[in-house]
This record gives sequence, C-alpha cells and structure tokens, in this order.
Amino acid sequence: MEMCQKLFSHIEIVVCLQQIAGAVFDTSLLMLVRERSNSTYANSTISESQDQQHAAISRFYMIYNLLLRISSVLPTYCLGKLGDQKCRKITICVPLLGYLVSRSLPLFVILFDLPLKVMFATALMNGLSGGSSALWAGFMAFASEASTEEKRSIQLNRVKLASGVSAMIGSIASGHLFIYFKISHDQGAGMMFISSIFYFFSFACSFWGLKSSPRQTQGGSQGYSSLLDGEQQRDNDQATDEIQPENATWDEGQSERSRLLGNQTRDNPGGDRSVDKITVALPFTAGILYQLGFSGALDVLSIFVLKDPLSWNAVWVGYGNATGYAIFITSFLGVVVFSRWLKDNDLIVMGMLSFSIGMLIMAFVKWTFLYFIARALMIFALIPLPTIRSVISKQIKDTSYGKQFAILQIFLTLAGSGASLAFHNIYNSTQDQYPSVSFYLSSVIGCLAIIPMIFVERRLSNPPDFQDTDVKPRHKRCEKRNRPIAQNYYSTKKRQPNDLISGRASGSIFST
Repeated sequence: MEMCQKLFSHIEIVVCLQQIAGAVFDTSLLMLVRERSNSTYANSTISESQDQQHAAISRFYMIYNLLLRISSVLPTYCLGKLGDQKCRKITICVPLLGYLVSRSLPLFVILFDLPLKVMFATALMNGLSGGSSALWAGFMAFASEASTEEKRSIQLNRVKLASGVSAMIGSIASGHLFIYFKISHDQGAGMMFISSIFYFFSFACSFWGLKSSPRQTQGGSQGYSSLLDGEQQRDNDQATDEIQPENATWDEGQSERSRLLGNQTRDNPGGDRSVDKITVALPFTAGILYQLGFSGALDVLSIFVLKDPLSWNAVWVGYGNATGYAIFITSFLGVVVFSRWLKDNDLIVMGMLSFSIGMLIMAFVKWTFLYFIARALMIFALIPLPTIRSVISKQIKDTSYGKQFAILQIFLTLAGSGASLAFHNIYNSTQDQYPSVSFYLSSVIGCLAIIPMIFVERRLSNPPDFQDTDVKPRHKRCEKRNRPIAQNYYSTKKRQPNDLISGRASGSIFST
C-alpha cells in the first residue's frame, strides 16, 4: 500500500495519464471532424469535395485552438499565483478537472449526433479552467521545486520525457482502436470514453496522490534553494564567530547590526537574490519566438498529412503522431548525454537548430518516408522550452516559480494562438500552389530564436560587465549610510573594514 502511495505521488505518473488521455482524444477529434466534413460535402465532385473538406477542417481547428488558448490566459495567471501562495496542487488539479468535464462532453456529440459547433463550447470550458497553459505551468513549478539547480534541466526534461512516451503509446493505440472499437456503431465514441477514463485517473492521482512539498508553508512555498541558503547562512554565522577575534577593530554597534541583518536574511524564506531582469527577459523572448515557429508548423502539419500527396488514414495519423512524441525520448536522452559537456544555453541552441533543419526538410515532403526522415532530424526539437524554464528558474527566487512560469506559459499560449491563426491562413492561401511555405517560415523563425540565447550566454559568462548597470542593490539604506552588511567568512584571509563596508569581500551573501 505504501509503495502504491509513493508511486502515485510522483508528478510523472500524473503527466503520463493526462498525456495518454490527450493523445486518444486528439486522434478521435481529428477523425470526427474529418467524417463530419465528408458528410457535409458528399454531394460535390471529388476534387471540389476534397478542397472544401480540407478548408473546413482547417477552419474548425483554427477557431477551436483560438478559443482553447485565449480563454486560458487569465485563469493561468490566477492559478499560478494562487499555487505560489497556497498549494502547488491547485495549479494541477483545477485544469485536470476542466479536462475531465470538457472532454467528456464530445461523447454526447457523437452519440446524439449534435452539431460539431458544440465542440467550441467544450474548448471554451477547458480554457476557462486553465487548460494546458495552467497545467504545464503547474507541472514545471512542481518539478522545479523538487529539484536542485544542478539537476533541474534533467528533471524538467524528464517530465517532458514522461509526457512524450505516454503520448506516443496513446497515439499508436488510438489509430487502431478508432477503427475497431465502437459503441452502438458510432465510430469514435469508444475512443472518447477511453479518453475520459484516463482523464479521471489523472485527476484522481493529482488530487489524492500528489503531496505538497514539505518546503511549502501556509504563507507561501519555500524552495530547495531557500533551505540551502538557510543552511549556508548558519555556517556563515559560525565562521563569523570564529574569525571575530581577528576583526576586533569593528565596534559593537556594527557587529550588532550585522547580526541583526543576518537574522533577517534567515527569516526570509525566499532568499535575497538580485534579479537581472534583462537576463530573464532574453530567454522569455527566445521561448516566444521558438513557440511561434514550433506551434504554427505543427498545427499545419496535422492537416497537411490528410491531403495529397500523403492522404493518410487514421492508422497513419496515429503513426505520424507517435513519431512526433518519440522526439520526447530523443530530446531527453540528448539532455542527459550532452549536459556533461554542454551548458544549458548550448543545449537550447542545439535543439533550435535541430527543429529548423527538420522543418526545412519537411518543406520538400512528397512521400511518406521523407516525412519520417524530416521527423528524425528533429530529434532534439523539444529540448529548448524545458531548458529555457530551467535557465529562468536559476535567475529568480523559488517563491515565484508558479507566477513566473504562468507568465511564461501565457506568452507561449498567446504566441501559439497567433502562430496558429497566421499559419492556417498562410496555408489555406498557398496549399494549392506552394503548400510548403509555412514550413519554410517556421524554419526561419526557429533560427531567429537563437539570437536572444547568444546574448544570454554573453551575460551569464561575463556578469561583472552588466552587474552595475542592470542589477540594482537590494539594500539601499545600508549603502547610503555606509553600513556593513552580513558577510561570508569562508576565507581565512584577514579582511579590512573598508573592504567589508564597500561590499567587495568575497562570498558576500548579497553580492551578485
């Protein structure tokens, strides 16, 4: 019993159940929209019918994705902030409950032959509960809080690995189950029912299985690094007491102020880390650009495979989705292997190049085997976004993970919505003459996303060059009055009072 409780307390289990449910639902929804479009334009000629069906499918997904993403913006921020203040589980459980309710309703659309426009209401309901934006912000905040800075990139990519493997399994199975599993001769109803069952289990595991981090209190969350800061501060105080006789020139008033300031630092669970806003904004920019190219291309790709020259059926759609999810595995292995020699920024650039090259090859796809070759070249395409979150988390306080990740997810959602609208319109306008224009554009945007990461690498490699201009000191009163601040006495070298007052002593807990 204890083993089961421990197993379901891992965030990866919730991610797996949710992704299997999502993969089954996505295949079922695509096939449902395709069948309804076929019946609507059945009386047209073959060529006209195919074009009209394709345009109808593209128009449906454009509206559906916009409603789903735009409606989730405000709930994502509110849930992320509430998760920081109260409990991380809120940011996970509420969106999963919305998934369970909204994605159970399409079962009635199939069984009672309701209009396809009812699906827009389910998308709106899903978005108002937070949707995938709030859910993934919660997943990443939960995983970040449970990891150290050294292992954070691997931990966040491990969550994406669990997502990819489970979604790949669901995609492979969904194509076959869609054909053979029926309820009352309604194709797709059985798949919707299976999807609802998995959503129920994912919600149950998140509600009863996940345990709030022991570092999270009623007043907010205390991250792992906060505890390390507290332990390090206590060691600093012990070292201060040992070296105190060597610094007898300090008067009692200065020592008392230093001890009081040290106690105040220990009482601050979030630490006192100065935040370089530009260094945080640059990864945001890179992530948004990458999301523009990535999301827009994948939205078009799901429709591109249904028309000539590929013209896939449900089975091949399942295989195609499975190859996309297999990239989760290769991306995780890439992080595990190459993180021994490469830094986070290098991994991000490697992933962006992998995606851009794969999309460039996708622009020339005319046969099924070439599609899989292009997918194979994108083996590291999922490294950038989780690693960007890792870079950002190392620049901010751990008590604001939920809010910052929610803000990032909101920007990514807006970027994905804009990309979906733009890329669908571009594809609809060029699908007859130049259907690959969207893939060319995606490849170019992916390359542009590398530029901000180059500046991030420069700033992180040479922090003194930007320290005085970008990072404002957090203890202005102490600097104005030339008061000493709490110091780190790990070195046995005797320090002069002037050095300590100027804040240049090595190891100062307030130095950036």
